[in-house]
Amino acid sequence: MKKFLALFLTLALLAGLTACKGADAASTAQEQHTVAAPTNDATFVYQPDDPTKVPVGGDSIVLVTGPDGTGSGADAMLWQGVQVFANTYGYAADTQTAAGSTADDAEAALRAAAESGAKLVVCRGEAASEALYRIQENYPDVHYLLFDDEPHNEDYSAYKTANLVHCVLFQEEQAGYLAGYAVVTEGYTSLGFIGTREVPGIVRYCTGFLQGAEAAAEQQGENVTLQTWFTDTDENNDAITQRMIDWYNNGTELLMVSGGDLYAGAAAAVNQTGGKAVTTDYDNTDLSGRVLASAVKCYNAAVQRQLYNFFMAGTWDAQSAGQTEKVGYTNGEVALEAGAPWRFESFTQDDYRKLYENLRTSALRVESYSDLDTLPATPNVTVNQLL
Repeated sequence: MKKFLALFLTLALLAGLTACKGADAASTAQEQHTVAAPTNDATFVYQPDDPTKVPVGGDSIVLVTGPDGTGSGADAMLWQGVQVFANTYGYAADTQTAAGSTADDAEAALRAAAESGAKLVVCRGEAASEALYRIQENYPDVHYLLFDDEPHNEDYSAYKTANLVHCVLFQEEQAGYLAGYAVVTEGYTSLGFIGTREVPGIVRYCTGFLQGAEAAAEQQGENVTLQTWFTDTDENNDAITQRMIDWYNNGTELLMVSGGDLYAGAAAAVNQTGGKAVTTDYDNTDLSGRVLASAVKCYNAAVQRQLYNFFMAGTWDAQSAGQTEKVGYTNGEVALEAGAPWRFESFTQDDYRKLYENLRTSALRVESYSDLDTLPATPNVTVNQLL
């Protein structure tokens, strides 16, 4: 299976695929060469500014994953990016799967990856960041690329990033803004946001969604309502799904859901009620035709760019070593993925491209809020925070 996927990805590169897909083959081909706004992270292939600058190849890259491996989700997109880069430039690529979800499980997997001879170890998430805090200086010839967190101790009271480590944080508020603007432009005015926990990353999705909804509501001359709720668990269950169903039955037209296993619950709720949903992090539009879009972090695009920069230098350069980089519109590493064909009607792909460019060039702005204590002024959107 891995050989088949590697061949497929190599052929995809030769075909010149980029981060875009359209409603049909002709529009897809055109988008691949002209559209800066990404709509499908899965098809992205990194193109350096100077194609004559080629990494030397030969080293090993290991992706450390959670216990679910690379079958789906963020780890699947990271693995795809690692393989595309490795196949393109002649590197070895492998995975190391953690036995469980704890920091101890992640530490064992990180140590196994480091001791395998990897030049660079890629990892993501809370457990990996806690484990990396412990071992980041234990292997002086091994470098690390950490997504979605920074190395910290168990209670988050101490942070330290060694020079062997580079961290990448996505600007979730930017992805959330795209979704909020799109759904209000589409005509949805009774909205909900359900997140797993009231933690900074998920809150940024929520407040970005709010800001995008406000901008579109002002433009459309609409009054919008947004109710929010955090489940306080990463797991979905029947009670959470039922609450989604109740929201739809009581007039909520569209839910944005974020984190953990909520996406399956949202798909079940929309299929039962006829409501609509958007999700976050990675593409979930295959779950249901009623999932209009996903506000995604472009893991595939981001990891390819980071790998290219690292291996061109052979190490983390002065701007990257021990540093955290926040990515988003500027590098095309957040996106709104709305299925194929495009699932919005009033909010067209041209509208999306224009919106993305206006945000990328700062003609429009979205601010970052990591808690709900101080929200931006939204005269056209009424927010109701539920317990």
